[in-house]
Amino acid sequence: MPIATSSFAGLPRIRRLAFWLRLMCVLGAAAVLLTPLLLWTSDVWLLQVARHQWEAGQQPLNLNPLTRGLGLAIAALPGTAALLALWQLWSLFGCYARGRIFSAEPVQRLRRMGLALVVLAPALPLSHTLSVLALTWQNPPGQRVLVVALAFHHYLALMFGLVLLAMATVMAEATRVAEENAEFV
Repeated sequence: MPIATSSFAGLPRIRRLAFWLRLMCVLGAAAVLLTPLLLWTSDVWLLQVARHQWEAGQQPLNLNPLTRGLGLAIAALPGTAALLALWQLWSLFGCYARGRIFSAEPVQRLRRMGLALVVLAPALPLSHTLSVLALTWQNPPGQRVLVVALAFHHYLALMFGLVLLAMATVMAEATRVAEENAEFV
């Protein structure tokens, strides 16, 4: 029997927090969906990002429709993981807003969010590598660029994902103990 606490003293505060965090999830999802589209349709922005953030160097970059389509498809790798993480966070705080703190669903949402962040960690550098390859693969030999770069935020995504997986494991055990104790009452 899951414990579905519908009211307790701190619930109004949790509901306010959940509202704001869910709003941030919506804004984050909009950014995840719109940013790649805007990036891959803007020559100036794409060239700046490719040269400075993705470290594509000064080799010629192909900005034709095929390359842009590939770039958008490549952006779907980390985008999908990020959207999944945001969806799980949205759902998690939906549970909290309904007063469902120690039940199976929030634990499942926390675990799935952790998994999404663990997937996001390698998807980010992989997408940067593939994006630079897409921009230079039509260049003649000697002008194609392979960039493999890891950044601290890739490590942080992995660590936060692993921490959430650990927290989900602890929460699952706490939920089990709470359900056991509720049966004694």
